[in-house]
Amino acid sequence: MTKMAKVYFDVYGCTLNQADADIMKAIVKKKYKITKKPSDADVTVFVTCTVKGSTENKIMEKIKRTKKPHVIAGCLYVNEERIRRELKNPVVLGPYAISRINDAVEAALAKKEVWMTENSDADITAREYTKPILRIQIQQGCVGNCFFCQTKLARKYLKSYRPKILRLWMEEGIKRGAREIDITGMDSGAYGLDIGLTLPQLLSELLSIKGDYRIRLGMINPQHLNRFGDEIIRLMKNKKFYKFIHMPVQSGSEKVCKEMNRPHTVADFKRWAKKFRKEIPDVTIATDIIVGYPTETKKDFEMTLKLLREVKPDVVNLSKFTLRPGTKAVLFKQLPTEEIKRRSEIAAEIIKNIATEKNKKLIGKKMNVLITEKGKGKTMKGRTDNYKQVVVSGRCKLGDFVKVKIKDANHGSLFGEVIG
Repeated sequence: MTKMAKVYFDVYGCTLNQADADIMKAIVKKKYKITKKPSDADVTVFVTCTVKGSTENKIMEKIKRTKKPHVIAGCLYVNEERIRRELKNPVVLGPYAISRINDAVEAALAKKEVWMTENSDADITAREYTKPILRIQIQQGCVGNCFFCQTKLARKYLKSYRPKILRLWMEEGIKRGAREIDITGMDSGAYGLDIGLTLPQLLSELLSIKGDYRIRLGMINPQHLNRFGDEIIRLMKNKKFYKFIHMPVQSGSEKVCKEMNRPHTVADFKRWAKKFRKEIPDVTIATDIIVGYPTETKKDFEMTLKLLREVKPDVVNLSKFTLRPGTKAVLFKQLPTEEIKRRSEIAAEIIKNIATEKNKKLIGKKMNVLITEKGKGKTMKGRTDNYKQVVVSGRCKLGDFVKVKIKDANHGSLFGEVIG
């Protein structure tokens, strides 16, 4: 009997990448074995990310050190020139072709160069059902064309999944113990534009599913809220929803947003942040900020700092601008690296102080927490109803809903004890 090959998944980047990996793992299991030990693997599948140059370099170095056969999945395939220059006989699988993962593994084992980046309409109903967190991608691609974004080159067009398959995934996941459902996409707000549906229509369908769970809604660019923001607010008031909204603004300067080719305004972001807080006072607002964009002047940067101080978002994903090959932003003259670093440090300090101040106000509060992962030592980690992370002490297990009293806090987490 021929030995069944073992496959290891090394996943980088966003929740969408993790969700793609969940689908690929289920397909791989039909023909091969999955191993959690890299040393045991006959083939490693690298699910890659190219959002930042530093991340890409880290992944490429790891791939080059890998002596065994491997598959390059995820977004890295857009850097074809680099892959061909630095790797011998690469096996490449694009995001739209994940249903062909077994063909890719077979090619890797045969040490045959293969590029599979075309769209595949093959059945992808199979997936790994993880608990207590289940990641469900509702789409590939987006409808924007931001000048700094290389991910857009990797996931070129919008491809929304039908509600029927998404409902099937969620129902089955809940049956198998999922309690947090992460709805993810490159831009969840664009869902359905290609199939005549809207995100609120999908969410209304998913909320009809029975069970005790929480839905975490993925990133929505602010311009989509101009279409249906009031409906999202109405849906978010449902107890099955985390009170959490992620709206990337990227800059506090209207000029820079325009020069990034962002399809929203800073005013859009501010208006919706204010409206969410008015309707859902304890809502957690997350956003993304890029500092050091090539056209960002000192005045533009000060406007970003002003926006942070004014809106005081609870969570900010801060990035230093890095030039990504193939994007429009490479045509602009870059700012000095030291200046980008300086601006990043200033913004990071403000962001940290805002988060610390907000979290400290929760000390002494009693909050509902869903336990989602193991912490250090005997602690566990969970999420409050508004998606604040809590390090929990006391008796509880994964998937439990518990009442916790907050004892301490820092900029990144709350710390509490189980009281019921």
